[in-house]
Amino acid sequence: MTLDRDTQQQSILEQFFQYIRAEDFEQGFHWAKKNLQQRQSAAFALVNQFEQQAVIGAKQLETLPAAETLLVFCACYSYARHEVEESNWYLHAETLVRSSITALEVLPNCGITKVLQQFAAIQIDICYIDRGIYTSQDWLMSDAANNIETHLAAAQAITHQFNEFERQFYAEHLNAEFAAYQHFNDGVSIIAELYAIRWGEPALLTAQMAELRPKFLQAVSALTADDKYIMSTDLEALWPPLTFFSENRQTGSGELYVERGSISISYFANVNHLITRELRQTLSNIVASPPAVHPLYLADWGAESPQSNMLNDIWAGIAKDFEDIYSWQLPGLSMPFRNRNANNKQLNFDVELIYYPMGIFALNLKAPLDDTSASGVRHAMSLGTPFAMDQDMRWHDQQVGLLEDFAQQRFSELARLLNSHYPHYQQEVEDLLIFNPSENRFVSTLLDRVVERIDGRDHSVTAKSLKSHFAYPAFVLPQRELRSAVDDWCLRTVTSEQHNLNRDCYNHDEFVFTNHHECVLGLLQQPNWVLEQSAEMMEVAAAVNNLFHLTNKLLDKQLKINLEQAVPSLKDKDISAAKLRSHVKKLTDEGDCLKQFTNDAHWLLDLISAGSMMTFPDHTRMIQKVFHYMDFEKLHTRTQETLDKIQYRQKEIIAETAKLYDKLRTRNSKRFTRILSGSMALISIGALKDIFDILNGSKMGFEISGPLQVSIVTFFGMLLIILLINKNEGDK
Repeated sequence: MTLDRDTQQQSILEQFFQYIRAEDFEQGFHWAKKNLQQRQSAAFALVNQFEQQAVIGAKQLETLPAAETLLVFCACYSYARHEVEESNWYLHAETLVRSSITALEVLPNCGITKVLQQFAAIQIDICYIDRGIYTSQDWLMSDAANNIETHLAAAQAITHQFNEFERQFYAEHLNAEFAAYQHFNDGVSIIAELYAIRWGEPALLTAQMAELRPKFLQAVSALTADDKYIMSTDLEALWPPLTFFSENRQTGSGELYVERGSISISYFANVNHLITRELRQTLSNIVASPPAVHPLYLADWGAESPQSNMLNDIWAGIAKDFEDIYSWQLPGLSMPFRNRNANNKQLNFDVELIYYPMGIFALNLKAPLDDTSASGVRHAMSLGTPFAMDQDMRWHDQQVGLLEDFAQQRFSELARLLNSHYPHYQQEVEDLLIFNPSENRFVSTLLDRVVERIDGRDHSVTAKSLKSHFAYPAFVLPQRELRSAVDDWCLRTVTSEQHNLNRDCYNHDEFVFTNHHECVLGLLQQPNWVLEQSAEMMEVAAAVNNLFHLTNKLLDKQLKINLEQAVPSLKDKDISAAKLRSHVKKLTDEGDCLKQFTNDAHWLLDLISAGSMMTFPDHTRMIQKVFHYMDFEKLHTRTQETLDKIQYRQKEIIAETAKLYDKLRTRNSKRFTRILSGSMALISIGALKDIFDILNGSKMGFEISGPLQVSIVTFFGMLLIILLINKNEGDK
């Protein structure tokens, strides 16, 4: 039955639009989901796993009643709207909207379902507008605005074929929604038009802004009057960067592009100190004498066999002890990147897994940034953050949405591999690999050559002129989750020059900024070998910093276990000397591994503090400041405090267990003596009976038998029992 004749479907849509008008998309999803659950619908399982699977095909819906199919539409659409407002999962949201349209297509065809398909399709283009804002690609906004105009016109054309019910339903529920989209689209079209000329002549931008401002404000006011609060505030926030461009950009200046540069995005995982020595030896063996196959070849990832790496010659202090560095080259990862006019531009990452001797894995993704605008550089930087926008990436015939998820999957698989390769630890150690891609990450951006593009021609930019350029903040500002408008970096305070680390190693016009999660190296006046040194310096510093960050988490967990661990008592029924010996051995082995890690940590900390880590004094000063800006002092102080607490508690447990072991041996010895005494008593009683038998057969003229013999044996037996009881009392 078509929707215009089915009151049940009509009731569902009326409730759905109540949530839409209230802009309460999350509750709209839960209402649809609960309704499907109450109906015991097979579709409940589909909507219950949207995060894992957003694609719903027509075949999955064909056997559903129409009302349940309509509820699937409501659930998909509401969840997508909620996702757009609360996250940056635009690709995922677009997929859900397409699934909602699939549900409408399965329903019996009528005018309202056709209009609803246009209504839903507009949300896909809203996602593209948000993508344009997030990545500062104004052309995405312009294309999306044109598409929305097409959907609005298509919906209007369908209304001419409505019957009476459909006209009434449209007027009550859909007309206001389409009107709001029209106002929003009018405003976005204006913004896209102005952003398209923001790098042109400032006077032209100022004139166009003055001309279009009234129409823009009209769109904002109309949305506000219609209680479309989200749309009105989203639209209003797009104007301030244009004002800043108009008032502050120098006449004759152009847009900055990186002619040559790169970005490296790293994620870190820490190997439990219990297996670091074994793992290091295993890797050394398979590199020195490669077997035909080995789990650590990571063949399922398409990896090349592991290779031994060497650090640069600037690391004199740690070069020898860090010579056991191993790396795996993995298949590359690629993604469409700022593809205006379908130019098929890609961001192609080389993927490498590195293992450092103290137990840290680094998953490095490195890509060139050649011919990338300043806005594009910030887009690339954002890919390594927890608030990144999901992308259509490809790796080893797999689709990847977020680099964070990619790292999570790689490290999860690596953890399972280590657990299977070292099974004797599986019961004792819950996790042999500790990682958290949201926290343990680092983005390093290297700028080698930068040009200014004016009227289609590129002009070389010096380090000094770059720092005075209008777009300089785009390179040096730390990443933030908040992205309210295209190029909104221009509205933020630039990083202070006092935090520039260039003075120790580089020229005074160059710049190096770093923090716990990211760094930018603006080395426009250096040869290639200096660039390589500098990039490696940041990579190793980030690895060391994250080693201690992750170690602290592991040590915190171990300390909690040790503090809660109670030493057994003699009253425990299942206590045994063998179990105590095993427990002491386990603690001793853990203590030995912990001592080794402690020694390594002290060695590394002493090198950093004493300035012996690097070959040259300027590099030493540089790396010390890098660690300072990464908050390394707090990390290693906490590490040392926790190590001391664990070692102290382990010594306590071992000492208490040793005492218990001695008591248990003493008790067991006494018990054995009692058993032996009892056995001898029984033997003695048995021997007494044998004496009676000998006497009775000796023909000495008397016979001890019957009750008299029993009485004598019983008397001696009781006497022995009394003696044993007295002995036991004396043993306690």
